[in-house]
Amino acid sequence: MTRERLAQGVSELEARVGQPLPLARALHEALLGAVFPLTAEELALVARENEAPPMVLSLLGGLPRGRFDSADAVAVALEGALSGDEASDSQPPVTPTR
Repeated sequence: MTRERLAQGVSELEARVGQPLPLARALHEALLGAVFPLTAEELALVARENEAPPMVLSLLGGLPRGRFDSADAVAVALEGALSGDEASDSQPPVTPTR
């Protein structure tokens, strides 16, 4: 998934549910009950089980490979992907998968 597609997905989601707070709430609800660390694929499975909106599933499917240690790490990775940052010092590290 390209960054442009991710940005388009967030724009569509924000148009439906409002600005970032509802997105944060939707992400929180999508990951409810998740036991970290999890891969992007595992995050998407949890979100599907929690009946997350399609746009949240799409965003989670576009996350980089690796393990995420918390929901906050997922949110930071999504923000970085949407803003065009590859990896910055403010982002928590994503543990590479083997």
